[in-house]
Amino acid sequence: MRNRRLAYFVHSVEALSEWSGRLVAFLLLGMAAVVLIEVVARYFFQRPTIWGHESAQLLFAAYAIMPGAYTLRHKAHVNMDLIYSRQSARVRAILDLCTSVFFFFWCTIFLWVGADYAAQSIARWEHSVSVWAPPIWEVKIAIPLAGFLIILQGIVKFIRDLSIATTGKDLE
Repeated sequence: MRNRRLAYFVHSVEALSEWSGRLVAFLLLGMAAVVLIEVVARYFFQRPTIWGHESAQLLFAAYAIMPGAYTLRHKAHVNMDLIYSRQSARVRAILDLCTSVFFFFWCTIFLWVGADYAAQSIARWEHSVSVWAPPIWEVKIAIPLAGFLIILQGIVKFIRDLSIATTGKDLE
C-alpha cells in the first residue's frame, strides 16, 4: 500500500471489526449459561427464574446486532451469487461500488435512528416492564455502536473495491 496513513486506517478498522466480532461471540456462552440455568431451575427444581428468559433475550439482542462489521469484513453477507460469483474481481468491485450508495444510505439511517433511540432510552434510564425490570438502555447502546462499526468497515470495503476497480489489485 502506498499511503501509510490509509494502510494504517484500513488495518486498524479491520482489526477493530475482527476484535469486536470475536468479543461478541462470547455472548453466546452467556446466553447458553442463562438458558441452562433456567432449564435446570424450571424442570429439575420446579423453580423457574424471573430473569432467565429476559436475560437471554437481552444477550441475544446484542449478539444479533453487533457482528455486522465482522460479517462484512469476512464477506459473509448475502450476495446475488447467480450473477456476482461469475464476474471477475474487477467487475465485482465495480458492482460493489455502485451498490455502496445503498449500503451507506441504509447504515447512516440505522446509525442516526439508532443513536436517537439509544439516547432517548438513556435519558429515561429505561427499564423493562417485566417483573424483574432490568435496565435495557445498556443494550440499546449496541444499536448505534453496531451502525458505527459497520460504517467504518464499509469505508474500508469501499477503499478496497476502489483499488480493485481502478488497478485490478487489492490493497496490501
